[in-house]
Amino acid sequence: MPEPVHHPTTSPAQAPIALQGIFLIFLLIFIHFARDFLLPVVLALLLFFVFVPAQRRLQGAGFHSTLVAAVIVIGLLVFLLVIFFLLSGPVTQILNNLPEIIDGVTLRLEQARNTLFAFAEGMRTGTAADIPQLRPTVVTGPDDDNGNQFLLTTASGAIVYLAEAPLVVGQFLLVLVLLFFMLSSSGLLYLKIIQSFDAFADKRMALETLRQVEQKLGGYLGTIALINLGLGMCIGAAMWLLGMPVPLFFGVLAFLLNFIPFVGALIGVILSTTVALLWFDSFSSVALVGAAYLTLTTLEGNLITPSIVARRLRMNTVLVILSIAFWAWIWSFMGMIIAVPMLVALRVITEQVPRWQKIANLLSGERAALHADFDTVKTLP
Repeated sequence: MPEPVHHPTTSPAQAPIALQGIFLIFLLIFIHFARDFLLPVVLALLLFFVFVPAQRRLQGAGFHSTLVAAVIVIGLLVFLLVIFFLLSGPVTQILNNLPEIIDGVTLRLEQARNTLFAFAEGMRTGTAADIPQLRPTVVTGPDDDNGNQFLLTTASGAIVYLAEAPLVVGQFLLVLVLLFFMLSSSGLLYLKIIQSFDAFADKRMALETLRQVEQKLGGYLGTIALINLGLGMCIGAAMWLLGMPVPLFFGVLAFLLNFIPFVGALIGVILSTTVALLWFDSFSSVALVGAAYLTLTTLEGNLITPSIVARRLRMNTVLVILSIAFWAWIWSFMGMIIAVPMLVALRVITEQVPRWQKIANLLSGERAALHADFDTVKTLP
């Protein structure tokens, strides 16, 4: 008599875990492919928490909420348009001269490679070899074959960027429109969130959570934005004094990059040093540009920001790096910018929910008080 076939069964405890894993995978896929829609929504939500305290104070002073929201949104729009028009001239000039610039970059890199090879040869032989100096970049037009191919590639890239321009403009408009309606109806929005809970304790916890997110996240983003604005102005002025091209571009770039802890400063130093290497003819000028950018960002990161930003908002450094890497993988450059604000929001929310206190402690950069029963607490460094 044949033995019955026993099929493997899944225990009740394993089924939810498997379903949660599948849900998480599909959620990540959705977040990645829905970037064009979700990114403006997240940006509008972050800006909402930055401006809603000011909107509420002005509303309490007698101004209508719709008027206040319109003034804030129009102010943001004017600020973005001013930055765009200030940068449009230099950027257009760079795009028009892109083939010559690329050819000059190639020549300068060839000179730098010859310099390194000559220096290495002199170190190997122990003699003072002739080390070629960096010469002013003489831009020559590309030859017919390679030049046509290069121009075709450049034109194709320009067409791709032009094709994406309407999408970028649409995303900015979505951010501004959504921010306007969120600010103008902030009271109703909070009321609907609170009404979605049944128990009075849950309603109170929801209101407290919203207030804490508004206070801490808005205060954090507003403070960091002001610090970054000051840093961008200082770096732009330094690049202008050092004779760098388009100093305003480096100021705006520093403002954006400084929203990315650790990584942003490194990217800025590399970019400014690379441009200086292509612009100047002496290594001392190149080193001075990189040193100026590094000095300003170091002073900001180690003296100014720690003295202004509250210690209670400092995050776990390891999780900050992982968050930046994750959101860079999901949403590219803009993902890196919003990574830390989203991490701060998550920490504030988890601090308000009792059963999520361990997650809040994990996100925190402070050393939490350990239980008194552990005798090893005194041995910790």
